[in-house]
Amino acid sequence: MQNLPTTGTEAAQAPPGYLTRYHATPGGRLVEQGPAALLADHATTFVLEHLMVRPGDRVAEPGCGTGVLSLYAALAGASSVVGTDIDPDALAAARRNATLNGITNVSFVHGSLLEPVGTGLDLVVALLPHKPAPRPVSHRYYGGRDGTDLLLAAIRQSADRLISGGRLVLYLNSIANPQRVDHEFARNFDVSLCAEKRRYFTPEEFDVLTPGMFAHLEAQKACGEADFRHDEQGLYFMARLHEGRRR
Repeated sequence: MQNLPTTGTEAAQAPPGYLTRYHATPGGRLVEQGPAALLADHATTFVLEHLMVRPGDRVAEPGCGTGVLSLYAALAGASSVVGTDIDPDALAAARRNATLNGITNVSFVHGSLLEPVGTGLDLVVALLPHKPAPRPVSHRYYGGRDGTDLLLAAIRQSADRLISGGRLVLYLNSIANPQRVDHEFARNFDVSLCAEKRRYFTPEEFDVLTPGMFAHLEAQKACGEADFRHDEQGLYFMARLHEGRRR
């Protein structure tokens, strides 16, 4: 799947400060509008390429942002979808996107991760901030000192809310203490790797978020709590999509 180009006429329909993107999916084209800082990125596209939703699934997406993955789940046949976020601007965009796409079997609620969501879920899909940093940065990126704060919480909350055989689809970069995440994931789930790719980056990409962030990442690697490497194209870490089946 790929982002489709924006046309001037359709983009003009967005409110001031919003941009428009289009996503091609097996369920049809999705329109996304929202502030530039909140729009779906390469990670969302990666999840879309591999996410399987079964007809009738009851789905939740913690940290839904502008709602693209939640809306796709609804298009793909979910019976109900709830997306959560702590950012009112993200929720406003997600609700607008549901209306733009004519999708009614989805709701977007304010709250941290799965705290506002009940039990009996068939599928949780989680693409959460998990960059390690020496101090808090933007909530769009920050995952704690080793990057795992939100990931571990989402795994534990999903274990409490998924039915037996329910699935947690989790996006994870190898800079966020993957051994710690894998250990927590395996406690209640049978885990498999769905897909992975190299994600190239520069030190400046991290240091622009907060000074010394790349040095912190190097320290995390030195103590075995992050993994990134180098090839002829530059520095990279592994972006991975895992599926865990609730035991």
